[in-house]
Amino acid sequence: MPHPKRSSPTQNPWCTIAAALLLAIGPRPIAAQAVRGVDYTLQVDSAGASGIRVEMRIHGAAAEFRIAMVAHTEYDDEYWRYLAGLRGESARGKVEVTREDSTLWRVRGPAGEVTLHYRVDFPVSSPMDQAAWKAHLTPSGGLIGGPHSFLYYVGAEHAPVGLTVILPAGWKIVTGLHPAAGPGSFTASGVEQLTDSPLLVGLIRSWRFEVNGVPHQIAWLGRAAGVTFDTSRFVGTVERLARETVGMFGRTTYRDYQFLFEDGSHGGLEHRNSVTIGIQSADLARDPDAYLGQIAHEFVHTWNEVFVRPRSWIGVRHLPPAPTGELWWSEGVTLYFADLVLRRAGLPVRDSTRVARLERLMTNYLANPSHALVSPEQTSRAFNQPPDATGDYTPSMFAQGEMLGTMLDLMIRGGSGGRRTLVDVMKTLLARFSPEHGFAGADLERAVSEACACEADPFFERYVRTPGALDFGPWLAAVGLRAVVSWAPALSPAGAPAPDLRVWTDDAGADSVLRLRIWFPGTQWGRAGWHTGDRLDSLNGVAMHDPQQFRRALDQLHIGDTVRAVGAHGPASVSRMMIVTGYDRPAVRLDLRPDATPAERMRLAQWTSGR
Repeated sequence: MPHPKRSSPTQNPWCTIAAALLLAIGPRPIAAQAVRGVDYTLQVDSAGASGIRVEMRIHGAAAEFRIAMVAHTEYDDEYWRYLAGLRGESARGKVEVTREDSTLWRVRGPAGEVTLHYRVDFPVSSPMDQAAWKAHLTPSGGLIGGPHSFLYYVGAEHAPVGLTVILPAGWKIVTGLHPAAGPGSFTASGVEQLTDSPLLVGLIRSWRFEVNGVPHQIAWLGRAAGVTFDTSRFVGTVERLARETVGMFGRTTYRDYQFLFEDGSHGGLEHRNSVTIGIQSADLARDPDAYLGQIAHEFVHTWNEVFVRPRSWIGVRHLPPAPTGELWWSEGVTLYFADLVLRRAGLPVRDSTRVARLERLMTNYLANPSHALVSPEQTSRAFNQPPDATGDYTPSMFAQGEMLGTMLDLMIRGGSGGRRTLVDVMKTLLARFSPEHGFAGADLERAVSEACACEADPFFERYVRTPGALDFGPWLAAVGLRAVVSWAPALSPAGAPAPDLRVWTDDAGADSVLRLRIWFPGTQWGRAGWHTGDRLDSLNGVAMHDPQQFRRALDQLHIGDTVRAVGAHGPASVSRMMIVTGYDRPAVRLDLRPDATPAERMRLAQWTSGR
C-alpha cells in the first residue's frame, strides 16, 4: 500500500522552543569528539518478555556529550516514552545522565570508555492492531532494533558500530546488518545503517534466492493462530517480483536483501536493504496474491525513497526532519512503478488493463477537489504535520503523485518519440543521487527534461508547484487517447443514492478529544460550517470517543436524516443541525481518438504493454 501510514505524531510534552531550534541547527557540539566506535549488546531475556535490555559501550567518549534516540524520517513513533532505567558507568569515575528533551540526554563523566545501560518496554498491542514496522515482542518472536531500540552518540553518527544480540534458545535472527564473527554478532558503518536495519527475531522460517548473483531472503515469523497457506507459490511470486524490479531499474542498490514478513501485523516500512511487512496468513490462504500490491510498493521504495531520497531526509536526527516538497514523487510515483513492475512480471493486479487503472485513478483524482486546490508540493510538505496544514482540504500525495507520474510518463513518451519512459528518469536519478546525496525538485525537473528532450519547467510550474487542476488532455493525446468525464449521483453498493459521509476524525491525542478532518469545504460537513481541527464531542446526543465509533455512527445515516453535532471551534462551543444529502461523483472513460496517428497508436501499445 500505500502503507497504512501512520497517523500524525502525538504532541511531545517535552518539546520546547529550544528543541525546535535543535531541529534546525542540531545540538551544539559540547567538545571535540574522538569516538572510535560504539558496541551495543541487545538482550531479550525470555520468550515471554515484552521488552529489551541494551548496553551501549562507547570507545573514546568525551567528558561531556549527548545521546539521543533517532526520529525516523516518516514515522516518529516516540519510543522514548518507553525507555527506562538509563544510567552510565565508567571504570574511571562517576557518570551522570540528565535529560534535556524527550529524545536527548546529556552525559558527564570521565573521558574514555563509558558504558550506558537502559531498557525499552515495548507497548503491547492486540495481534490485529500491531504495526509491522514498530518494535514489539510476542512469545514466538517479534521485531526489535531500529530507531525504537538504540540510542546514539550525537556527533559520532559515522563511528563504526558493533552489535551482539542475545535471544531465547531456539530463536533466529534475520536482518540487513552485516554478520560478524560469533553468533548473534553484526556490524554497521554507523548509526543510520544500525537503525535502518531492524531485526526480525523468533521462530522464523526462511527461503533464499538470488537475482543476478545478489542474495535475497524471505523470512516469515508466524503466530499461534496462523493459518496454513501455499508458501511455495508465495515465495515464487515474491522472487518474480524481485527479479522484474531489478531488471526494470537495471541494478540493485544493496549487496543482499531481506523480506521480513510478520503474520498478524499490518502495514509496512521500507529500509536500506530490507522491508518489514505485516500479513494475515488467513488472507493468503484465501488469496495467495492478496499482498502483492503492498509488497511491490515497499520493494520499489528501496530504489525510490531509500536510495534516491529527498535532500532534507539525509542524515540522522533526533527530531523529525523539515517538511519536504518531493513526497508526491517518492510515494505517489512509487505506486506507479509498483503497478508497472507487477504487470511486467505477469503477476495479478487490481485493474485488468493500464487503461482501466488510469480511468479509476482519474476518477478518484477528480472526485476530490482538494487535488486541484492544494499543490502537490504543498501536500508533500504537509505530510506528518498537523491536520490543518492544508486547511479544510485533504488532498492525497499518493493520488496526486501517481497522476503526475502517469502524465509525465506520457509526456516523455511523446517528446522522445517512444524511445524513453519514466523509468529512464528513475535510472538517471539512481546514477546521480544516493542515501548520502539527496535530490530536490529542480533535480527531478532536470531529469524529466533530459528524458523527454523537452522543457519540463512549464509542467512543474503549473502542476507541481502551483495549485491547479491537472489538464489530462495534452498528455493523453501523446498516446492517442481522450477522456470523457461525466458526473452522476454517488451510489451505495446496493445501487441506491449514497449519503455524503465524507468527513473523518483523527485519533484522540493527548487531550483525549476527537478532531474533525474536512475533506473539502463542499462536503456536507464543510457546508454546515465545520472546519478541520474542530473538536467533536457528540453526534445525535451520543458522546464520541474514537474514530471507529464515529465512523460506525456515520454509517447508520441515510439521505434525509437529521444530524445534530456538538463540539467546539477554538474556544467557542458549536452545535449544528444538518440534513444528510447525497453527492455527485465523476466517471471517466478513456477512448482512442479517431484521428490518432500511427505513431500515437504505437506509443499507446507500448504504454499499455508496460514497456
